[in-house]
Amino acid sequence: MDNTDAADRPPATTSSWTGAQAVAQVIATQQEPVVYGMPGGHTMQIYDALYTLRDRVEVSLVRQESVATVMAEARGRLTGRPAFVIGQGAWVLGNAGIGIMEAHLGASPVVLLIDATDGGSFSHQGPYQAGYGGHGAYDLAAALKAITKQTFVANDATQALQMTQLAVKHAVTGEPGPVAVVFHSRALFGRIDTATQPPSYLGRVDPATTPRLATEAMIDSAAQLLRTAERPVVIAGNGVRLAQAEGGLAAFADALDVPVATTPAGKGTFPENHALAVGVMGSFGHETANRVVGEADVLVVVGSKLGASDTANANPQLIDLGRQRLVHIDVESLNVSWIWPSDVAVLGDAGDSLPRLRKAVGTARFDGRERVAAARASCGYFDRDPASGQSELSGRDVVAVLSADLPEDAVVTCDAGENRLFVLREFQSKAGGTVLQPNGGGGMGYAIPSAMAAAALRPGRRIVAVCGDGGYSMTLTALMSAVELGLKLTVVVLDNGVLGWVHSGQRGRVIASTLSDFDYGGIAAAMGAESRRASTVEEFREALGASARASGVFVIVARTSTKDRYQDIMSSLNTDDVYAVLGEDMEP
Repeated sequence: MDNTDAADRPPATTSSWTGAQAVAQVIATQQEPVVYGMPGGHTMQIYDALYTLRDRVEVSLVRQESVATVMAEARGRLTGRPAFVIGQGAWVLGNAGIGIMEAHLGASPVVLLIDATDGGSFSHQGPYQAGYGGHGAYDLAAALKAITKQTFVANDATQALQMTQLAVKHAVTGEPGPVAVVFHSRALFGRIDTATQPPSYLGRVDPATTPRLATEAMIDSAAQLLRTAERPVVIAGNGVRLAQAEGGLAAFADALDVPVATTPAGKGTFPENHALAVGVMGSFGHETANRVVGEADVLVVVGSKLGASDTANANPQLIDLGRQRLVHIDVESLNVSWIWPSDVAVLGDAGDSLPRLRKAVGTARFDGRERVAAARASCGYFDRDPASGQSELSGRDVVAVLSADLPEDAVVTCDAGENRLFVLREFQSKAGGTVLQPNGGGGMGYAIPSAMAAAALRPGRRIVAVCGDGGYSMTLTALMSAVELGLKLTVVVLDNGVLGWVHSGQRGRVIASTLSDFDYGGIAAAMGAESRRASTVEEFREALGASARASGVFVIVARTSTKDRYQDIMSSLNTDDVYAVLGEDMEP
């Protein structure tokens, strides 16, 4: 209940504001508001309204709209609060789908404020760039609905203000996600009519946006089930990060002596050098994780949907609810029992639920450290022998050097493809640090923009983006923006001259997967970044040390071998290489 005195409440808006000015004011009322984007079309009116609010709103120009949406997605994932993407609708739709899709599938809060460049009274005549549907125009709102949690269409100034407020609310309520507001030109140019339109209040705090809290009955039921367990295991997903519940997870595991596995999306939410850590589970997970999860009698799943890649395509050696019981903690009821029927559903924020559950379980302990130590001794952990030779540099070895040499609180981001698997398996996350990967759509071109968001959010920390030569080429615009924004980050390019996952899956029948040899370091230097080239582990380690002393963007091009393949990282539960071509003599 809002107990604020009426005299202290934010005032209703006045008719002197245009819709664009009202939208800018809504942005300014948010906590540490950040805008990424590129002015264009009628959104120039919003940018103009932000001009007088520059002391309250951080506005960053990027070179291409995809950079803006990925930066917003990563910032939302790290903070739990939505950043704003503002740009012309045609180009946000045409260029920026990667970040929107990642936010939608990976549950990151983002608010997209875009125009349809409608053409005013000429909208029905298919004017240039028009996006309001109908003959001769594309349907911007319909297209965005496919990749957002919610899309609003604002047709007047009051709707512009209130739908922007609603977008923030929808982006963070329940399972987070991207929400778009598509503005008709009259919504931005027109003025609020307080005489005929609904009242609007700035700075309103809606109780619905506060974290969902589990009931005592849910917590008690989960505690009762846990107390009957012999070999419980926690499975931590990306929801732990979104709830900023890493500390609560560590305290829970320590207090109850319970092993912790993470899903690929949850990597970085629990330190993998902890005595209770078993690493990443699933199709490309650590054997230690799959062993300990498979032997568990109770699974405590926190902030994960337990999708197919998490569970090695529902492999019964990993999860089998005929012999295991499931406690599922999530803010979204649709995620609980979505695939796996839970014995106890705890519908609530992980940051609130884990400490309460820890207290309710009481003094029970579950021999987690002993179980983890036995599994590591049997299956191995982060102890693979180096594979680099005098004339060949292993990409997996490059990531292992990052794991060994970076400070514990480093933030590492990666692209899709084999480089992502190298990071999943070879980079050992530590307390205070984290790993961001494209966990929804799995798009190449994610690593550098997401690292930019981390560098802007956490200056002074080591931020490293890992990508292949293919993904690097896709995000040269991001590299330019990183230099322009004065960010300090390191980009590691695993340059093996091929599209790694595709090339490995072609089984020697190579077509459309080889890349020409470019001077990627020279390109970076021409943009104003520093660069080094490395062909050995020693050269890479030296370059990494030099990057720590740099003041801005530093690109390390590691000339790696093609001998590292995704097939070598497939877990023993992933028995069928569905990612490869069939070949001439192979049947489905």
